[in-house]
Amino acid sequence: MRMLTVSFIVGGIGMLLLATWMFRQSKKARFRERMLHNFRTVLPCGMAVPGNASDTPTSFWRLLKVRASIYAGFELRKKHAIILPAVLIIIGLAGWLLYGAIGAFLICGTTLFVFGFLLPYSRLRRRRAQIVAQIPLFIDQVLRSLSTGRSLESAIRFASNEALPPLRYILGRVIRAADLGADMVESLTEVAKLHNLRELNLIALSMRISNNYGSSPRDMLDSIVKMVRQQELARRELAAMTGETRMTAWVLGLTPIVIAAYIMVMNPSYLSLLLQDASGQTMLMSALILQGVGALILWRMLRSV
Repeated sequence: MRMLTVSFIVGGIGMLLLATWMFRQSKKARFRERMLHNFRTVLPCGMAVPGNASDTPTSFWRLLKVRASIYAGFELRKKHAIILPAVLIIIGLAGWLLYGAIGAFLICGTTLFVFGFLLPYSRLRRRRAQIVAQIPLFIDQVLRSLSTGRSLESAIRFASNEALPPLRYILGRVIRAADLGADMVESLTEVAKLHNLRELNLIALSMRISNNYGSSPRDMLDSIVKMVRQQELARRELAAMTGETRMTAWVLGLTPIVIAAYIMVMNPSYLSLLLQDASGQTMLMSALILQGVGALILWRMLRSV
């Protein structure tokens, strides 16, 4: 019981430190984005911000770094390749000293799942939902600017300045790349691919058609606005219709975890017997693997409805 308590305390402290560090890094990244946007506003048009080259990835590793930074929610640097594994190793060593190899595997696996997948994935989905919800307002602003006689590129620049975060940060990268000499259509297409935003890709397609054939992009932009709003309405209706199914999936997925936690609290010696016996370790590992496979299947089923 004593060793179990110490293990939970050490693991909790490690997770708390990792969460605090990730929050501070995310906060610094947002502050850096705001500062770069302010610099772009103050500096003359066409002048680049020092130390901020084009955001377009030039190699596979840079593309991988950009995608990982988008997924993590903050800009990954070289020091992170040392800090993150070091924290994970410390947590794993604590579990190994207290419970052996099985304990190290359990603690490291839980830490990786929570901080490496669950939290970044949920935050990425919320961020993407915010961006998609802001796109119709952005397109409306572009259409109003076009009605005043602005060109399409000028209208997008003006609407980007009026947009709200996080869409403003994404469009700010496109504007900075265009100021540095890159093609705005290509920059917008690249950003749409990086963030997996089909709506921005459609806007880039309307710009490309307008530039190549000289046609007005109004009709296509209007169609994009209607499509995004209809998709959002359909998504909300589907979420309301499948609410019971989602709740059932959550109950099925969390019931084994809650039962295991209850047994650990009420009878800690039971877990100690499992960890000390070879057959118990095999049973525990099999249960964890089956629980992970079941959670993955339920997650895929929820995404398909």
